[in-house]
Amino acid sequence: MKRSNLLIAAVALTIAACQPQVDRFAVSGTVTGAQGQTLYLDHMGIDAVVPVDSAKLGEDGKYSFSQPAPEGCFDIYRLRLGSKVINFAVDSVQDIEINASQADMQTAYSVSGSESSNKIKEVVGRHMQFLKDLQDVQNRYAGPQVGILSQHVGELLDVFKSDLRNGFIFSDPGSAAAYYCLFLSVNGQTVFSPQQDRQDAKTFAAVATSMDIKYPDAQRTAHLHNLALKSMAATKAPTPVSQETIDKLNSLIVESGLIEIELPDRTGVMHKLSDTKGQVVLLDFTAYKTNYSANYNLALRDLYDKFADRGFQIFQVSFDADESFWMNSSAQIPWISVHDENSLASTILNSYNVSQLPCAFIIDREGVIVQRPDELAELEASIEKLLDN
Repeated sequence: MKRSNLLIAAVALTIAACQPQVDRFAVSGTVTGAQGQTLYLDHMGIDAVVPVDSAKLGEDGKYSFSQPAPEGCFDIYRLRLGSKVINFAVDSVQDIEINASQADMQTAYSVSGSESSNKIKEVVGRHMQFLKDLQDVQNRYAGPQVGILSQHVGELLDVFKSDLRNGFIFSDPGSAAAYYCLFLSVNGQTVFSPQQDRQDAKTFAAVATSMDIKYPDAQRTAHLHNLALKSMAATKAPTPVSQETIDKLNSLIVESGLIEIELPDRTGVMHKLSDTKGQVVLLDFTAYKTNYSANYNLALRDLYDKFADRGFQIFQVSFDADESFWMNSSAQIPWISVHDENSLASTILNSYNVSQLPCAFIIDREGVIVQRPDELAELEASIEKLLDN
């Protein structure tokens, strides 16, 4: 090699070494029985499915793809061979191995190196079984028995949605599998209908709330957050507490301040309401195992994120009869969340003269109740005013 060529090569290597290295993930393995066919790697984006790479399979069926690793959140990809696909999740820089055969590619593949992808595989298995059961019911009640068919289809769908909620969503709402469940479809119709069904809206809000905490800056989080908020607007809001509540509560307040509340959080640490003096506080009485809770907490999260660094705190009291449900649901709540084991028989509810949940009160920095908002929409302006004082 000429000296000039050596110099050019050396400069090129130096420049390459100085370039920032992009973290990448790799997926590889074999797909047997598909010699000569093209295997595609598709990115499952929010608005579109985009092919990002492809490989022609040889006799051994081996393939290997590499792409930039996701930043700030998991990502979803799929392997596609003809009309058959394998969906999988990428959490970070990792090496994932997926092996399959063309004949039963969608149901009998194996995954190693990605726990999230194995969870998605479980979801896919449940989804495939649901489609099989649905087809069996349609075959059994075809023709004049259309009314019975509709009833059985509805029952199957309810069972399937409950299976997804309990098995994959509420158990780990910030996971890739939980997110994946939300967008499953059957014959072009989504399984969950959050803008028509209150329970489905709750399901979306549960995942959105968890992703807000785990992946606050991710595009998927923002998209899901907006969907959850639209679902909140489309479903019926809980009936607000009567205006009499604030008047009766004020009559119970003594010169020393609020009626004390001292209860444990999910770790057993005791919290006193009086310890929040000096902050602007939203005293919130609620129950997590309700239709409104996930949507409600999602709205509170927006308030907390906006004002927490200015001296705003939420002191939330749960009156759930199912303490374990509250403990699991509040695991990633950033504000003070405590539990009263007496549930709706609590003396706290009697002392504060609360007859309906949820019920919220705004407390100023001096520990005085200044407002009982009729709607969550009133909170932001009221809190902003108190923080500025």
